[in-house]
This record gives sequence, structure tokens and C-alpha cells, in this order.
Amino acid sequence: MRLRRPVLACGLAALALLLGGCVYLRLLQLKWQLDTFDQNFAVSTNDGLSIVFHHPVMRTADVRWFGAKPERIDPIDRGEHWHLRLVKELPAGVTEPVKYDILLELSFAEDRLTRVSVPEAYFAAVPKTFVLGIIRSLGHSQIDQRQRKIESTVGDDETAATRPRLSSIDRLLGLPSEVRIEGAQTVRRYRFVPATKEPEPGAYDLTLTFDSATGDLRRWHSRTPVGGIGFKFDPPPPPS
Repeated sequence: MRLRRPVLACGLAALALLLGGCVYLRLLQLKWQLDTFDQNFAVSTNDGLSIVFHHPVMRTADVRWFGAKPERIDPIDRGEHWHLRLVKELPAGVTEPVKYDILLELSFAEDRLTRVSVPEAYFAAVPKTFVLGIIRSLGHSQIDQRQRKIESTVGDDETAATRPRLSSIDRLLGLPSEVRIEGAQTVRRYRFVPATKEPEPGAYDLTLTFDSATGDLRRWHSRTPVGGIGFKFDPPPPPS
């Protein structure tokens, strides 16, 4: 266990040198903070879900580097408040009666990300404890330097019985951009683009894999314009 952090730190430092820029070193700092979550973050669940950074390290430019393009920016004391909206893309000729856009709010102070907020409406389908569990799991994630991705295995201790099932995701995200069957699993892909007038805003692909027989979520993978973040879920325990 003593070697685990130094070895991983060296790997992330090498990734920073390989790909250029200091953003990866700040991501390394953020990862260590997530590994001791309660010491570095405060959580508010009164109106939606807000995570406050006690020791902010990510800069405004870092967030833009990930492809985040705000639809609106409001000035606040010592910084700015971003309103992000990701618009879902559907196959040609397919329509839905309601919009399933993803809304986020980010606050920055002195060029550092200090708060991320998710509206209450999303948690009618996905429990807040589940979202917090996968965020905490990033503290012990693994880095694939070659493929530019982060992978985390999420155990029952982090999401308990709160993992969303296929029916919950349908209520949350609506129709997928693509559906395919791979053996005993159902794979659904959702594609989002930032609602912004900026040129070449980039796209985000969210791919969710379910057990076809039970509807249990087995894998969650997000592809950003600069890399991927994946979560693999341990099978649920057998009923007692």
C-alpha cells in the first residue's frame, strides 16, 4: 500500500509530460483530494446537489480544456458563475415531446473552480447518494496513459442499493442516440453538445451498459473531447 501512491503519482506526472500542460498535474491534485473526500469538499443536498471545493485547484482554462462551454456567464464576487447546458442529439427524423438537456452550474473564484451544482429535477430518477458514490470512487481510479482515460471500479459500499436501473435512465435521459445488444448486455449511447454559439464546441458521448435480463447498470463511460472517464460496477449482491 505504501508504494501505491508514489507509483501512481509518477504515472500521472509522466502523463502530464507526455501530453503537455500542467492540467494533468492539477488533476492529480484533485484525485488525491477525492481520495480524502470529507476533508476537501462540502456537500449540500437541500436544493439539488452542490459540491463545494475547500482547496480548489482546477482553473477556468482547465474546465474549458475539457470542452465545457458555458451558455451564459454571470459575474460574481472575485469570479464568475457559469450556466452550462448540453443538448442531446438524436438520430435523423427522431423527435421527443420534451427536452432532455443536461444542466450544470459552475462557480469560479480567483480563477479556480469552487462549486459544481446539479438541479434537483435530475434526482427524481437518480439518487444523490449514487452520484456522490461515483464521485468518491474517482479517488481510487486508475489511469490509462495510452488511451487517455480514467477508470474506476465502484463497489457496493459506494453506491449501495441506489444504482439506477434501465427504467430510471429512460426517465432521466429519454431516447438514446444508439442502442445495441452485446451478448447478455444492452448498450445505450447518448450524445450531447454544448448549447453555445462558440465554434467547434466538441461533443460528449455517454455510454451506459446494462444487464439485459435484470436491467442492472454494469458500466458507465463518458467520452469528452480530450479523454474518457469510465465506471465499472460490481455485480449487486445476491438476495439474502
